Amino acid sequence: MPNARISFRYVRRRTLTLLFMTAVAGGSCAAQSLSTSNSAAPIIDDLAPAEAATPRSVIFFPPVPPPLGRPVSHLAAPLPAQLTPPAELAPFVNEVFYAPLSTRLAKNDLDDKLRQRLEAYRATRTVLQDELRSALARVRDAGPAARQSALAILARQQTPRVTDLEKSAERLREDLVTAEYNWSALREWHLGEAETRGDSPLEASQVVRAYAFFHPGLLPAQRGLLREIAHEIALAESDTAAATAAQPFLFFSPETARVQFTDDLPAALALRVAEYQTKKSALKKELYDAVYVQEGASFLRGNTLKAVADKQASRLAALEKLAEEIRHGLAELVPPRRAGDHSPMPPVLTGRVSELLRNRTALVKDTQAKVEDLRRRIVASGAPIQVNYSFDASGLKFTVQPRRSSRDRPAGELKLTLESVGLEMSALAADFGRRFADLANETEAIRRDAAESLSHTGAPAVEAALAETVRFAALQETDAAYRDYRTAVFEPGLSPEQRRLLFGQALIELDLPLPQGTRQPTVRGAW
Repeated sequence: MPNARISFRYVRRRTLTLLFMTAVAGGSCAAQSLSTSNSAAPIIDDLAPAEAATPRSVIFFPPVPPPLGRPVSHLAAPLPAQLTPPAELAPFVNEVFYAPLSTRLAKNDLDDKLRQRLEAYRATRTVLQDELRSALARVRDAGPAARQSALAILARQQTPRVTDLEKSAERLREDLVTAEYNWSALREWHLGEAETRGDSPLEASQVVRAYAFFHPGLLPAQRGLLREIAHEIALAESDTAAATAAQPFLFFSPETARVQFTDDLPAALALRVAEYQTKKSALKKELYDAVYVQEGASFLRGNTLKAVADKQASRLAALEKLAEEIRHGLAELVPPRRAGDHSPMPPVLTGRVSELLRNRTALVKDTQAKVEDLRRRIVASGAPIQVNYSFDASGLKFTVQPRRSSRDRPAGELKLTLESVGLEMSALAADFGRRFADLANETEAIRRDAAESLSHTGAPAVEAALAETVRFAALQETDAAYRDYRTAVFEPGLSPEQRRLLFGQALIELDLPLPQGTRQPTVRGAW
């Protein structure tokens, strides 16, 4: 089946996660450990001297939604204090106003009126989501014709209210964006400048992603497409074949949802999928080119991207119609057995693996919460102290050091404060070590019992079975969220607005770790 994609040059980026056991992800076996990217090497301050001289706001962008069915780690690596996302962002992980809201929350610059509007929006969204999920539950066991008829009636009744909700989200986005906090507020370069050294893929990806959240006049679907483009630029290899090999999932509908179709689709349906990819890629390419035009537009030309947004509306509707035809075609097929549907271990061992994963997640989250509470208390006290920490296979590692601003403090006072914070961190590290040792012992006990259950078939077979069991347990933890995800993508009869509504709820339930913030760009660096 043809696999039409936009092909971009690429920049390799290292993604570092915090997981505990070998698991299967995306069809391949990936070894995962307790190490993180935030090493305990000495860091004197959160800001380098040049950054401290030029205050730049921190902007947080949402996590990229995982492909349908991929196990999710609910852990995030420790982050520098100033780059840690506000916890209040979590309920808005798929909203068009996520990025502008993030800086307002980080700066504590959200007035009462905006907070009230935000809560009213969230309450209305919850009502609509609950209404949709209840209707889906009522028709889950109905026949295809009855289910389709009921959902069509619901779509006619509910879609106007969901559309109003999306308009409210756009108004919130407009009012949350400020000239000072805009991602491009301090940027001294633009894409496509002929007199510069050219654009790196990373720069192009960041600019396109920023347009998705900060540029006015775009449709909700186009904001999703821009996010897809940004992710594809970051992932793409030097040619389409290599990009396909590195990224087997394709973006489908609703926007930013990723799926993997089987290779044995009926020919007619495979052609429909290929047609969908081709038409969607054409829309993306047009948007991508329009961003470059907007980047080079003068102030007097205004919003040149708006014309493209208006022109694409009918084609986006036609693309959704094609996606609906694909859904009906897939509904007629026998559902394939999904990877991770079955554990190769007996129920008792599978339950122990599930409990081990939950306990390890809870341990790290609990320890992180305690360390972050200590860091907040340090900031509130005004003490010029910096705490950096990380987790690895040997436990919790940390450093406690003075900031540059500490040079004005009396040496004796600073020493006492450093010792006090160091003792508190040592106690947290010792507690983590004791509890983690218990979990490590349980891990080895599970491995021994697994070998016995499999009649000592050999270490490779045992490890493979454990990996599949871990995958099964991880998917069970996210089963409800992925059920909504799958419904949003594949259930015939829903409107595009309802699909975005349900998909957003699925992403909230997946409890994805929120990425660290990025500072507003200023001058362009070297390649």
